[in-house]
Amino acid sequence: MSSELRMQNNENLVEVRDLVVKFRTDEGIVNAVNSVSYDIPIGKTMGVVGESGCGKSVTSNAIMRILPDNGWIASGSILFNSKLGVFDVARCPDKDKRLVQLHGREMAMIFQEPMTSFCPVYTIGNQIIEAIRLHTSIPKSEWKNTAIELLRKVKIAKPEQRVDEYPYQLSGGMRQRAMIAMALASNPRLLVADEPTTSLDVTVQAQILDLMKDLQNEYGMSILMINHNFGIIAETCDDVAVMYLGRIVENAPTAELLKNPLHPYTQDLFRSIPQVTDKRGQKLAYIEGSVPDAYLLPKGCAFFSRCRKAQKGLCDQSVPPTTDVGNGHLVSCFRYDK
Repeated sequence: MSSELRMQNNENLVEVRDLVVKFRTDEGIVNAVNSVSYDIPIGKTMGVVGESGCGKSVTSNAIMRILPDNGWIASGSILFNSKLGVFDVARCPDKDKRLVQLHGREMAMIFQEPMTSFCPVYTIGNQIIEAIRLHTSIPKSEWKNTAIELLRKVKIAKPEQRVDEYPYQLSGGMRQRAMIAMALASNPRLLVADEPTTSLDVTVQAQILDLMKDLQNEYGMSILMINHNFGIIAETCDDVAVMYLGRIVENAPTAELLKNPLHPYTQDLFRSIPQVTDKRGQKLAYIEGSVPDAYLLPKGCAFFSRCRKAQKGLCDQSVPPTTDVGNGHLVSCFRYDK
């Protein structure tokens, strides 16, 4: 299968095309991801931003093939340029040997909350060593020293002491660094960072983001940065995709998107960010209405019911096409349909 597949651009590590992910629940079928497409270039950082529940994490879990038992990839493709050649992650059987190669060795994830991601009854060192044992050929005699060196690389003080401590003995920032150390154990080609600075104060956030950038330059890996904070996206990402109700509504190089947001949803997100120039007592801007039910997707544009620029009879009747407006800027809105 891998010999027949070709990446559209050889500079991409991952190419997601028309990905659809669904979940089966007691209430019915949840349409979590709806025809999502984006690229993750080699050695670059791709950002995905949007409100909670828009499908950011589900898309990354589909790329990693770690969806829960009630979720499945209904259609679409996830081409990954692995060391074994190009293959479609979405179409691989669960017990395919390439998925074993994929998990940990070529893809790794920094989870949103490290306290719940680490096992509380094992030391930090034991859990990093498990990643080393499973995904590398390092001899057993060097496992602990390698774990210590990884902790030192992510700038944890006294790594010889911390390697034998339990997760509860580390601060939030240190646990996040230890999570990064475990992810880097096998020198992955893709690092998925699912809101890696959640619940951390701004100083520690900046340290974690600087650390990830330094490690990216050292290892040459690609990063998929999932976040809802435009400040973090602007600081870390080369390209950014804006998601709403499981769809990509706008995709552009980060500098281009910050300078010229085109989709009404993106514009409203920027409008709702407090500014230091706001007048005292000025009310915060917000997006009116609520996100439609994912159990029953609207017929037209998902943002129609909340959009200040919607055209009745058009936007509520069909999904807008994706239009290339130049400079690598794609937007899904009838206002730009040529």
